[in-house]
Amino acid sequence: MYAAANGRYTWAMFAHAATIALAAFLLFLLQPLIGRYILPMYGGAPAVWTMALLFFQAALLAGYGYAHLLSRLASPRVQGAVHGLLALCGLAFLPVIPAGFTPEGGEPALEILWLLLRTVGLPFFVLAATSPLLQSWLSGERHGARVYRLYALSNIGSLLALLAYPFALEPWLGRDAQAWGWSAGYGSFALTTLLTALRRALRPAPESAAAEPAAPVGWPTRVLWFALAACGVWMLMAVTNEMTINIAPTPFLWVLPLGLYLFSFVLAFGSERLGTRRFTVGALLASFLLFTLAATGAGEVALLLRILLFAAALLLACLALHAELYRLRPAPAGLTGFYLSIAAGGALGGAFVGVLAPRLFPLYWEYELGQLLCLLALLGALAVDKSSKLHGLKPRWAWVGILLLVLAWVDAHASAMRREARDSIDSRRSFFGVSRVVEAEGVRTLVHGTTNHGEQFLDERKLQPITYFSPGSGVGRVLANGDAQRRVGVVGLGIGTLAAYGREGDVYRFYELDPEVEELAREHFTFLAECKAKVQVAIGDGRLLLDAELPQGFDVLVLDAFSSDAVPVHLLTLEAFAIYRRHLAPGGVIAVNITNHHLELAPVVAAAARANGWHWVHIETSDDLPNRVLHAEWLILSDSVRSLPPAPVDPPVRELPAWTDDFSNLFRILK
Repeated sequence: MYAAANGRYTWAMFAHAATIALAAFLLFLLQPLIGRYILPMYGGAPAVWTMALLFFQAALLAGYGYAHLLSRLASPRVQGAVHGLLALCGLAFLPVIPAGFTPEGGEPALEILWLLLRTVGLPFFVLAATSPLLQSWLSGERHGARVYRLYALSNIGSLLALLAYPFALEPWLGRDAQAWGWSAGYGSFALTTLLTALRRALRPAPESAAAEPAAPVGWPTRVLWFALAACGVWMLMAVTNEMTINIAPTPFLWVLPLGLYLFSFVLAFGSERLGTRRFTVGALLASFLLFTLAATGAGEVALLLRILLFAAALLLACLALHAELYRLRPAPAGLTGFYLSIAAGGALGGAFVGVLAPRLFPLYWEYELGQLLCLLALLGALAVDKSSKLHGLKPRWAWVGILLLVLAWVDAHASAMRREARDSIDSRRSFFGVSRVVEAEGVRTLVHGTTNHGEQFLDERKLQPITYFSPGSGVGRVLANGDAQRRVGVVGLGIGTLAAYGREGDVYRFYELDPEVEELAREHFTFLAECKAKVQVAIGDGRLLLDAELPQGFDVLVLDAFSSDAVPVHLLTLEAFAIYRRHLAPGGVIAVNITNHHLELAPVVAAAARANGWHWVHIETSDDLPNRVLHAEWLILSDSVRSLPPAPVDPPVRELPAWTDDFSNLFRILK
């Protein structure tokens, strides 16, 4: 696979291959690691990972552009000197631990991009440029078309990193230990890069070893390179959004789609057999079916099966796209331009989903639109390729038939999108997700993702607390009892249902991450307006706001800040509970909503309670659908047993290590 033209393996090939594999490994190990640091700064919002992906795509484009220009414009000596020097300069960014950064409350997307640039910008740039640059060096040394196999090797290294992070690193090592380990790995990479760069600078390839000039590539093919790559990243980010919004913004659900995306490159660029048209067309059509099943299966499909449906659909779609990319590849002399087009397409796809879509679409329509674009890109590849049966297809009515089928498929999706928009009284989309207000059967509901975030009757029962907050729920039993005036803090506003428990003289202070949610709660619901207590709403991440405030002396502090079914891990760590403890009055109570379809949160909260020497009770209530009461689980904590409401004796909660800002493990609490 890596033999030279004379059939023997060479030291140069092995050295270059090892450097490329190490660079790819470090490149994709860095992504979930740095995401772990940034996520708590922005309330655990899934969009944090979307912006991180956008940054990495842009940095990849910059690295590929640098590799393309350097290999075209500079002599071998200059190429080796420049790249070796840049690799050494990257050492100045170590360790890759964000320090001295506090969100300023401005535009989160821009803040995240700036933080990433100043923390990992140069090391990531150098790592991204290594694979195409070193492949171009080998392509001029009679290694010919074999260098494309190194692209598959690069993606294998990336895939290994993504597998290693959630299974071998995250469950056992804290963030700082991971960052220092990564920094040591970069030091090794800098050394191997310096050696290969010195070889390039001191022993340039002879003139006779130069690769044959690349055959001219027409603009339709170049457009397809760009479009196929853009569609792959588009679907990667759209699927990642769908998964993390409704399950959890955790590195495992970040790296799974990204790993499958990379694996599709490994298969497409490492095997000629997957490039058959029968396979690519069949794979894309099958992916559409699986995408539909995965997206419409919320609540009815088991968690693991739903994840598998998303995973299989993404893999098949990316395989179809990337097999077409490999089929359209140029001669080795043109590989840096080819890779540059792939990176540019990926950056555009990422920019649209990460930046433009939230401003253009009121709902998550990029998921359906991305599937249409994939279909159009594949049809374009079939039409351009002279070996395809669609190239020069006659009679013309055949094209009409294909167009009609595409239009029918588009209409089916467009109808579903119109129906979703029509059913919404109001919808707001922000960095933190999509919130919709819907109305049916005399009840108005706030929905985030696929999860109910509060309901209100429209009749005389309008001030009756329902859903997860009924009088029989854990938080209801805490707030409905007692006559003394109370100061209540609530992390997570929803529609303000808990304000229904407010009495004259009480103070209810809500902490809400998304300003759009407060607007919807005030415009379409009346809990806040008709509350008898004094109501305050602070906008921002609850933990960060509480950390910056003087002690509030809360008699009750409620934690109910979940975006859809996603769990903001940073609200459940020992450091977070230390902040909460500072804000409690003597004998105060913390009520934690641990209701979740997929994760068993009781052991995590109980571990924090044990660490603080608190007592707790577990209160679980069942559905009462005629009265709009939903199944709810609450854990009530206090340093005083007398402050806890009476509750049935439950089986003991299993013991797990407490989560910290440095360490958490979602695998151990999967239901």
